[in-house]
Amino acid sequence: MKKKLAVISTACLLILASDPIPSYATPDSPDSSSDVLEQSTDVDTTEDVKAIFDSLYQEGYSLGEEDGYAEKKFEQFDQTTGLDKSSEEFTWFMMGYTVGYKKGQQQKEEELKTEQENEMAAGEEEGYQQGILDYKHATIQSEIDPFPSKSSDWNKGYVQGYKKAISLMDLSVKAKKEGYDQGLENDSMSVPSMYDDEDVTRQAFTEGFETAQAEVLNHQKKQFEKQGYVQGYHDLSLEVPAEAEGELQTAFEQGYEKGQKQKQKDVKADGYDSAFTYQTYRAPKSLQDKPELVKWYKAGFYSNKDVKSLQQKAYKDGWKLGKEMSVPKKYKQNKAAVAMYKKYFEQGQKKQDKTVSHILLGSGIVLTLVALITLWRLRRRKNEETTLDS
Repeated sequence: MKKKLAVISTACLLILASDPIPSYATPDSPDSSSDVLEQSTDVDTTEDVKAIFDSLYQEGYSLGEEDGYAEKKFEQFDQTTGLDKSSEEFTWFMMGYTVGYKKGQQQKEEELKTEQENEMAAGEEEGYQQGILDYKHATIQSEIDPFPSKSSDWNKGYVQGYKKAISLMDLSVKAKKEGYDQGLENDSMSVPSMYDDEDVTRQAFTEGFETAQAEVLNHQKKQFEKQGYVQGYHDLSLEVPAEAEGELQTAFEQGYEKGQKQKQKDVKADGYDSAFTYQTYRAPKSLQDKPELVKWYKAGFYSNKDVKSLQQKAYKDGWKLGKEMSVPKKYKQNKAAVAMYKKYFEQGQKKQDKTVSHILLGSGIVLTLVALITLWRLRRRKNEETTLDS
């Protein structure tokens, strides 16, 4: 180190002893050799002086750049540096060194800055992603512990990214709600500028808007389907409303078809029930001008194969002494079937009364027994009617 100081001191003395550096030969003007040539001796040619200047300047520049990058001045100097040069040559050498040193420093600073930016960017990205996950899982960290294995710049970026994610997610909740409200009121979406700058908030607003639009559409579809159902059930000709377009038209037509099918089903059921009431088929007057429905009504009437078996059971139940009226479970919800059962059950009872009367005439207790049976039967019928009504 002492030797380096001695060299530097010698160099400084040489510089002081020489002519001062011209103002046009500054460190920031490495190509000023043409001006320096004006100061050269008559012995040297212009080309030779320029070549010497460029060589010395470049030599100093290279050493200065290395020292500047290492941030250690004169690190590349030794005890022989400058001894083989005149004061003017050493000046040219130091001009290159000074410019090179600044260039090396700048390069080092830029590399460090880039490295710091990359570290912070990497940390910020990881922090951001973790913040999104924690928000979705409701595990937000109020205090973020540093990662010992990571640099301070990385940890700083991580915290920034994490907080940014939480802030954006909070904002996205608000954006989704506003998007939903807008979707209920308008058919076209307009994202506010406060949500349009970030993908997360813009997507949240869009999701809210689309959710509301889907709900509005589903509600409209149900309404038009209901209208179509009523139209189809009353056997009216299909007339789609003018405002029903696209999916709404499809919903109306589907409702119409369902209404017609249900009408056919109900008419067929009416025909089936009418077989319990009438012995022979008769078309209702309300359907005389609707041949398609008459066809279904008639099909329902002739599809009833249970009339005769139920009549026979009801008559036999009524004929049996002490047998209470009991409509089979299969027909208890069918008023026409219940009415028919009751009718034939009572016919069986009347037949039973006649039979019992003939049997008891010869025993001399006809009047007493008939009175008792009549009284018993009246009470039973009253109980049965109460049961049926309930």
